[in-house]
Amino acid sequence: MKSKSTILISVLMGMLVFFSACEDDNDYDYDAIIPIVMDITGPGVVAAHGLTDFPTRYHVPHRGGSTFEWSVTTAGGRGATIVLDDQFSSIAYITFDQSDEADVATISVVETTMGGITSDPGTRQISLEPFCPYDMDALVGEWTGTAGAHDEVLHASKTANLNELRMTGLAGFVNFAWGEAWVEGDGSAVLEFSCGDVVTIHYQHIGDSDFPDVYHMDGEGTFDPDTKTIELSYVVYYTGASSGPHETTLTHGSKGWQEVSRDETVPVR
Repeated sequence: MKSKSTILISVLMGMLVFFSACEDDNDYDYDAIIPIVMDITGPGVVAAHGLTDFPTRYHVPHRGGSTFEWSVTTAGGRGATIVLDDQFSSIAYITFDQSDEADVATISVVETTMGGITSDPGTRQISLEPFCPYDMDALVGEWTGTAGAHDEVLHASKTANLNELRMTGLAGFVNFAWGEAWVEGDGSAVLEFSCGDVVTIHYQHIGDSDFPDVYHMDGEGTFDPDTKTIELSYVVYYTGASSGPHETTLTHGSKGWQEVSRDETVPVR
């Protein structure tokens, strides 16, 4: 049987080997690193909104001891605001300058190692979509419309995204005409506003009912910023069929529903 002193000596020898290995790690030769920026990760299509409160995150593979320098150029001669992460310069938050025209941006990243060796630039092209800002705060609240398929009074709220309204009540017929209740979702749909006063309801899930059934919606229209009205055509889809297109003129809070001339025709399942 080993004595206690023999065991203690073995433990101490093991600790010496461990600390010796750690010292070897600290002798890492940074001058031997050949830096290469491999991939720039992040969205390939971005709205050129110019709002620094809504930046887009990009990153490259991080290397300990290295620093990363970011730059942006665009075909249209516009710039961008670049904010590096507080801890890792391999992460950048980029806001492309506002533009109402489509553009192409080139992101460039250069790595410099702790040993002072600099890489060739790594680049990636990003498609910039035109962006025209709309004041969503002025459009929240009650709306009225002219179609019998939706609620007499609709309600709009902002989403976390720019130029979007979430409208509740467009599929109101599911409740007041068909007698179904929402068990998932609430039948609301997101309207996106874009340049040229275009309004789009991209195909989206709006809710499940207790029928049971699953509902989706899409649509398109135009916005008049002077009168705060939306001319909208939309379709509601459910299992194996659809309802619409439903044509309506939505007006923001300027009339009570009693004063609106409505088509009282409601969909039949």
